[in-house]
Amino acid sequence: MLVWLMCTPVMAQEREINASGLTPLQEISQQFEKTGNILHTHNHNGKDFVKCLTPLIISLQNEEPPLALSLKTAFDQLETPTTNATQEHISPSGKFRIHFETTGSNRVPSDDFNSKGIPDYLEEVAEAADSSYRHEIDTLGFTDPIGANEVYDVFVQNLANIGAYGLTNNRTSGSYACNSNAPRTCIYIENDFTGYPPNTDPEGDVIGSIKVTMAHEFKHAIQFAQNNWQGNADRWAEMDATLMEEVVYDDVNDYYNYITGFSTDLFNFPSSSLTAGSYEDITWALYFYERFGPLFWTDVWEIIEANNDISLLEAIETELTNRGESYPAAILESYMWHYASGTEFSGLDYGFEERKEYPNPRVSATYTMLLPALTDSLPIQIFSARYYTLDNKFGSISDDYVKFDYFADTNTVHFGLIAYLPDSTTKIRTIIGNQNSLSGSIETDWLYSEIEKIGLIVMNSATESSKNNKYAFRFTDAITTNFAFRFTDYKPEEIELAQNFPNPFNPSTYIRVTIPVTQEVSLRVYDLLGRQIQTIYEGRLEEGFHNFEFKAANLASGVYIYRLEGNRGIKTKTMTLIK
Repeated sequence: MLVWLMCTPVMAQEREINASGLTPLQEISQQFEKTGNILHTHNHNGKDFVKCLTPLIISLQNEEPPLALSLKTAFDQLETPTTNATQEHISPSGKFRIHFETTGSNRVPSDDFNSKGIPDYLEEVAEAADSSYRHEIDTLGFTDPIGANEVYDVFVQNLANIGAYGLTNNRTSGSYACNSNAPRTCIYIENDFTGYPPNTDPEGDVIGSIKVTMAHEFKHAIQFAQNNWQGNADRWAEMDATLMEEVVYDDVNDYYNYITGFSTDLFNFPSSSLTAGSYEDITWALYFYERFGPLFWTDVWEIIEANNDISLLEAIETELTNRGESYPAAILESYMWHYASGTEFSGLDYGFEERKEYPNPRVSATYTMLLPALTDSLPIQIFSARYYTLDNKFGSISDDYVKFDYFADTNTVHFGLIAYLPDSTTKIRTIIGNQNSLSGSIETDWLYSEIEKIGLIVMNSATESSKNNKYAFRFTDAITTNFAFRFTDYKPEEIELAQNFPNPFNPSTYIRVTIPVTQEVSLRVYDLLGRQIQTIYEGRLEEGFHNFEFKAANLASGVYIYRLEGNRGIKTKTMTLIK
């Protein structure tokens, strides 16, 4: 059984309270909020714990006084147990030097079942270090933080007293320092992992914790080698490092313990802005890994390494563009995968590989009947989403086809629909916002009577905004339109452009287009002299029927030309505005 807590170390001790009434870790957490980074602490049985302290090390490097001094003062109050004579063990690859002790508070378990004269715990740490190197450097091709003829230091030390699995440091003095003659960073890892959260490693919880901690912290070392922990990307460092836990050690799944329970996780709080990701957002990073392949993040970090000033989201957009993929479509789909998770919303053929192990998403509203009118305008924060469900469990909503109408006041709002069939398969439709058309509708070939429920995901991909973005939507049945056929009955080889309705019109009319295959299209309006009046839509459209509203309140009466252009043809018609 999984414990949905970040960590529960039984060796944790009560921390000394300082004059401010806070423990050192609480003081660090308060100070850290001022940096704009994310350091999530978790309170368990009256004690505060944090999974990884590397974000703090990054802030100690990057923040200017007096904040950096305040953070350093708080950090140095964390207990660093007195060390005895340090022993060393070199990993089988020769790349890692493991520092350990067999007595005192930092001692490692003494078990030596293979009789090699080295505690088994140390051998597991060494093997996890080598395995992480092989996968992250040799297989995935990330930048190597270990130089030629160098040996990387790993210190095994009691971290349960501060509730941490591990940390990566670049300092050669102060708490948890590195050797001055070693590579530019070093790693500290817990000395026995007794009482830490369970995982699914076949070899047991302790070995599983060793594995994921080494994979996690070694990715921090790679990050430092690539960008010196500078710029926007370091604010996503925890999410990125946690991803490596799952990538290197798929069987361990320690990340199940902390993907919920925080105010920014994408299952329970998708409506919170995700502008920097911590460890609970691993699934957001995992989407790109599973969707676009294991080298996606390697390529993204190469972009960051070449330009430390670029933001992580800009690097992602650049890489998607390089691959011929749509950035807003991918961002929307990442939230759609989070909706399609858990025991209630997982289908057979859509979403994360381990989606059934994830929590059910928090749904903003569930509807059990059609919506005859658009909902009231609803707010949506930048870089966030909202989830809705149309529940048709008994197939009684309608006997006709699904029609979805939408409105948004910004081109960064996108809509995704997931239809769940009785056999647990799914059908997908997306509506990607564009700079001109902020309202419209789509008709599908989905019969309500054949669908158990529809998930609606509304996502805002904006990262900056001066106003509260809003949207509205409704579900109706397609029989209310004036078209007697369905896309499944008639699928053209080229794009088609219907006569606007009504025509003549005042002050607005609807234009229906038919798209045989998903493609980039434009729908524009011209006057009789050929001057462009308005771009109704420009962007990616999925196959099927689409209706766009053309508003002409500011135009004079007359005849206008509207033109649809796509990869498979150009169509032109005229319409008449009479005022």
